[in-house]
Amino acid sequence: MNIMLASCNAKYIHKNLAIRWLYTTSPCKEDVIIKEYTIKDDVKRIAKEIMEQGVDVLCLSTYIWNIEIHKALIKTIKALKPEIHVIVGGPEVTYESYDLLEEGVDAICIGEGEKCIWEYIEMLKQPVAYEVKGMYTKAYPNKEYQRVDLTWLESFDDPYFMEMDQSHMKDRYLYLETSRGCPYGCTYCLSSADRCVRMFSDDYVFHLLEKIKDSDVKQVKLLDRTFNSNPKRALAIARYMNTYCVNQIFQFEIVAETLSEELLDFFCEEADVTRFRFEIGVQSFHQQTLESVGRIQNNKRLKEVIERLRKAGCTMHVDLIAGLPYEDLECFHKSYDELFALQASEVQLGILKLLKGTKLKSQQEEYGFQYSIIPPYDIQKTNWLSEEELQSIHHCADATEKFWNSGKLRYTLSQVLKQGWYTSPFTMFMALGKAYAKLPRPYQPYQLFTCVKDILKDQDEMMVDALLLMEYYAIHKQRPKRFIKSYVSLEKKKELMYHCVDAGIGNQDQLFRYGLIDLGYDNGHICYQLVVYNTSQSYPKQYLIDKDTLEIKEWKR
Repeated sequence: MNIMLASCNAKYIHKNLAIRWLYTTSPCKEDVIIKEYTIKDDVKRIAKEIMEQGVDVLCLSTYIWNIEIHKALIKTIKALKPEIHVIVGGPEVTYESYDLLEEGVDAICIGEGEKCIWEYIEMLKQPVAYEVKGMYTKAYPNKEYQRVDLTWLESFDDPYFMEMDQSHMKDRYLYLETSRGCPYGCTYCLSSADRCVRMFSDDYVFHLLEKIKDSDVKQVKLLDRTFNSNPKRALAIARYMNTYCVNQIFQFEIVAETLSEELLDFFCEEADVTRFRFEIGVQSFHQQTLESVGRIQNNKRLKEVIERLRKAGCTMHVDLIAGLPYEDLECFHKSYDELFALQASEVQLGILKLLKGTKLKSQQEEYGFQYSIIPPYDIQKTNWLSEEELQSIHHCADATEKFWNSGKLRYTLSQVLKQGWYTSPFTMFMALGKAYAKLPRPYQPYQLFTCVKDILKDQDEMMVDALLLMEYYAIHKQRPKRFIKSYVSLEKKKELMYHCVDAGIGNQDQLFRYGLIDLGYDNGHICYQLVVYNTSQSYPKQYLIDKDTLEIKEWKR
């Protein structure tokens, strides 16, 4: 029996750990093939490849981002070869997905599948079918969630350094789990369905870290729902990472307000902050909202921890969820501005997703939730937010990602807020998002700057243009397309260029060949700037030139 373990990942750099665990625990590896695709791949091409492999059983690892392509793939495969037995598993299908049996799926894995899927495939080889726990079929609608013994998993070769992965370890994320389950009961999160936290043994984890330190892996993302749920263990793991895994960057989720003082001191005072990235789910600062979704959060302590991590130079990804109960637009506006003020590295604004199997989904009528029936099941309306208000929040989310988290206009927008041209980050990003939505697709890089110009129509145009030109020139490695009118005459440019030559910034050939003079911006004042590009395709050097004194100083973003 030829068996294929497959998944369509969101991106090539992602690896699917689930199908690797299945392969590792397979009793018949010689009959098993692993294949990974992306959600942008052509369904017909994938189906053709599966046909060519002579697959008898196809196992698909499924979540909200790939369920639609998997459905299309199953339909295509069944049309070509109906006898292929299709098994699906993963968080997207564990709950409320039994209708898939009418769409070509033969069995659904409920929970963790490392044991039950192979027991089921063994059953398929027998002359008479029988029930297998954890496998939902038309004949045996078994909904009992399966958990495997992690000690049993440790008895197999680990799934992180398989031969098929060796040639591209440095190019893809390594997803690592040191535990399963979550200690918290947030009603919007599917992890709350598994409150049983189980830890892989310390010996096992440190053995993996030893292999990681000697590998070509660059980025390690821990799948643990809460890295610091066991503070003493977390500190030991982080210390090992910091001391020995010097060529890797580690990213994990923490509950910031429960971070122990020992862990906080370690990350702020001892660790190499360039090698740790923290995901911190804030979700809301509104107490009634937090209580309604079963989230216990000490906002004061949370802010203190984020502030300490920020001052230490730690990279933090913090996020809010829009659409939670009891949070209207004004309330969410306040939460966003509070979070933005903490100055984390990245701010993510997510829209609530009403996930199958969560308690919050069962409360949809109580809270007036209207949501998309197509994954990822975004909320479209609540008792507190209209469709129009949620659309505005969508605009804010898009702009936050495109203009801030990307780093492309961070300096510019910081100055917009510093100058008081916008007093609220939420209002600014919402306006930016609406301007961004109007851009043609595809758009040119300079058009992002025109969006900022568009939302600052009421400000002094020359001052705005001077500000925009600073970062616009800084993010290009070659002289970019001009999108702002010229304010500096050719005579003045020539005069300033010779002044810079005399000041020793560069020789005449270098500055006239690779340099340009334009308006500049210096802490709320208009000046001139010299931008010097180069032949090595690195970012330019920029110098500010005072309009009155002609004093020159180097500027860096």
